[in-house]
Amino acid sequence: MTPVRPPAIPPLTSLRFFAAALVVAFHYDPNRFTALPGFFQSWLETGYEAVTFFFILSGFILSYVYADADFSRRANLRAFFIARFGRLAPAYFLALLVALPLFAINALDEDAGPLRDTIAHGVLVLTALQSWWPPAAVAWNPPAWSMSVEWFLYAAFPLALFLSRRIPAAALLPGSLALVAAVSAFRLVVMDPLAAENPGAWGNLAAFFPLFHLPQFLFGVALGRVHLHGPKVAPALAAGLFAAGAVGLMILFLDRDALPAHVRSNAVLVIFFGLLIFGAAQDGHFAYRMLSARPLVFLGQASYAIYALHEPVALWWDEIGPAVHGVKLPPALDFLLYGAILVGAAALCYRYLETPLRRRIRRWGTPAAARPIHAAEAPPA
Repeated sequence: MTPVRPPAIPPLTSLRFFAAALVVAFHYDPNRFTALPGFFQSWLETGYEAVTFFFILSGFILSYVYADADFSRRANLRAFFIARFGRLAPAYFLALLVALPLFAINALDEDAGPLRDTIAHGVLVLTALQSWWPPAAVAWNPPAWSMSVEWFLYAAFPLALFLSRRIPAAALLPGSLALVAAVSAFRLVVMDPLAAENPGAWGNLAAFFPLFHLPQFLFGVALGRVHLHGPKVAPALAAGLFAAGAVGLMILFLDRDALPAHVRSNAVLVIFFGLLIFGAAQDGHFAYRMLSARPLVFLGQASYAIYALHEPVALWWDEIGPAVHGVKLPPALDFLLYGAILVGAAALCYRYLETPLRRRIRRWGTPAAARPIHAAEAPPA
């Protein structure tokens, strides 16, 4: 019996684009935007924090899409993992292919370190295991570390869903929030001092290790269960929750560098991101209608490709861009040209690579074994 497709939540798809754009601007280097007001520059420095949004949203959407899935059946589990592979693999490997020439050239540089380490790091990236080994976490295509984490979160989801069904609803959300707070405290008290002494090893471990990002994903799973099984929220209240999340984040990052570490930790961020996601998911208010605009939804659908490709495209732009336009462009114009190329490439990737390959890969599984991929499923950031 073919499962019923759950209704789409277009605003969650659109929000992905804004989070991906923050990551793109962050890696482009906000220091180039010196002509912008200071608070705007501070917002552009929140690219790493935007990754937390992606992990929460991923848990929320998976919890929503696979709410009734029976993963005790092997066929269902197989179909789920095949669908997840089809979701991540096409853009992931395309980005590696685009970055490969520059990665290879850098590997041959005399300052690059032993070639055997580069080869080992490359193998870890190809198998999406780089986030588990700190020296390899940002090898080849640096943003792919979060995709490596996402593979792990997908692997953990069937168990997370099983447990979430057996935990009382009143304890699920606060329990997941307590877990986020506990891991955040561990990172602040234990990991941050170690990272200050050795950023290359301990810093990468603190920033990229998958287990440190699992609580945010579990919080998203819990939030998705509340969305499905909790009381219906009135449109006015949903709009207020969305506005509280958006305005709260804007205020929180007015001066990011001046914030104490515990204030910008995940223990605080998940609350505002949770309000944003939960409010946007409820129909009937202005933000839902605004974020359901078709151009925004399409950009959100292409946002995973934007995220996957933005660093390789930026590297090539830095290499060949000056030769193309012949002069040193102002940062704003340079960014607009780079952004236009990136969005165009991502749109083509989504339309002509991701979508057809995803459909083909999903045919490897049993069509009726698992719910279809939801349009708003979050990419790893």
